[in-house]
Amino acid sequence: MDNDISIESNSENLISDEAGDQQILKRSTSKVPIILNIRYKTQTFPIECDLYDTLKDLKEKIDKLTDVDPQVQKLVNKTITSVKHDDATTTLKDLNITDGQTLLLVGATRSDILSTTRGAVSSTDHKESTDDQVLTHKKEPLCKQTKHEKVLKAGKPDNAQIGIRNKNDPLPQSIDGLLMSMLNQSAKKARLTFKLELDELWINTAETTKKIPMTHIRNVVDEPIEGHDGYSIVGFQTGTTENSIIWIYWCPSQFVKSIRREILSDH
Repeated sequence: MDNDISIESNSENLISDEAGDQQILKRSTSKVPIILNIRYKTQTFPIECDLYDTLKDLKEKIDKLTDVDPQVQKLVNKTITSVKHDDATTTLKDLNITDGQTLLLVGATRSDILSTTRGAVSSTDHKESTDDQVLTHKKEPLCKQTKHEKVLKAGKPDNAQIGIRNKNDPLPQSIDGLLMSMLNQSAKKARLTFKLELDELWINTAETTKKIPMTHIRNVVDEPIEGHDGYSIVGFQTGTTENSIIWIYWCPSQFVKSIRREILSDH
């Protein structure tokens, strides 16, 4: 009886040893160390890994070196990009990756993504702020805006022609062209002259003459001056921004439509 028990015990030990050998054999075959070169931007990172590592294992190691989140990592290699795979179960061996191979990494770092996100938010905020300012300016009368209000405080020129509201008159004629006296944006007395033979608009002050080709004027904007019936602010827009507008003040309102027609009718 004792011998039988002894034999069974020895059999158990034998089975245990054989199982242990199989486990050791399995572990030894899974250990195939390789080195891969990961090229990212201008740098190349050598990474020690195992042939039986999964893509998930590899991407986690790459993350530590590059700060590129595994979820945004794209490894460029024929076998990787041409086969659908599960990162958690697909091994490097499954993809025929070999020792010393170079893989190209594509993806933005976390800091790059954060910077881009902040930039986009900042850009959106700036655009919304700018839009709000534009809307504010559109709602606010020109004569109430600081830069225009400053000029208007200089007062109407003594020789300004009488302004008439709700009337459209042809531009006054003279030997020099079409004239009227008013203030320019520097709060200086100015004369507006249409040189039709030159297709130019001249703005004359005592010191200078600004000559503007009519073909350069994209638009003519105008608005009545509050509290001064019969007078308007007129702007000649030569570019695409508000800064490109040349402003004239105390223009008799009865000439505004004729000014617009004279400048824009041919363009």
